[in-house]
Amino acid sequence: MYNKSMVLYEVAIKNLALTLGDDSVQTFPKALANGRANYVVFEELVRRYTDLEASKGSDHQDSKDQKYEQKSYPDIEYHPKSQDLFRCSASSTFAANNNGPKIKEFLDTGDYKAALDLCKKTGYDKNDFYIFTNSGGFKPDSNFRYFIVPTQVVLENLDSKDPRMISRSKLLTLVESKVRIV
Repeated sequence: MYNKSMVLYEVAIKNLALTLGDDSVQTFPKALANGRANYVVFEELVRRYTDLEASKGSDHQDSKDQKYEQKSYPDIEYHPKSQDLFRCSASSTFAANNNGPKIKEFLDTGDYKAALDLCKKTGYDKNDFYIFTNSGGFKPDSNFRYFIVPTQVVLENLDSKDPRMISRSKLLTLVESKVRIV
C-alpha cells in the first residue's frame, strides 16, 4: 500500500446527500463540518480509494495485515489561523480519558520519555501507518485531502513538548507530490 514518496491525494467534495425511498435527495452540509458526523464518511472514502479494509483496533488494514490509523487535522488552506499542532496519539491519552491524566502528570514533571512510551504502548506501536486527512472542521464544497505516513516518520516528527501532538506544517513539508483523484 505505501509508496516511498509521500503523496497528497485530493478529492473534490460538493456535499453529503441521502437518497430517500421516494428517490428524493436530502443534503447535509453541516454533517461534513462536524467531526462526529464526518468520521465514518471519510474513513469509508479513504477505503474506497486505497483498497484498505476496516480493522479492529486500528481504523484500516491492508492485504498484508498492516495497520493504518486515520487522524484529522484542520486544512491550512481553509483554516489558516488554526493551531499548527494537532492530536495524533490514541484518544485514550487525552483529557480525562484512561491515560490522559498519566500523560499530563508525566509532562508536568518533565518526563517526556515516559509520556512518549505510554503513547507508543497505547497506539503508536500498534500501527504501521497513519493516514492524515484534512477533515478537521471540513468545509462542504471543498477538497478532501489525505496522505499516508509510516509510523516511524510520525514518531520522528512528534512535537518535542507533547508526544501526543504533531505539526501540520511539518507533515505537509514531507509531501512530494499531489494526485487529484476526482
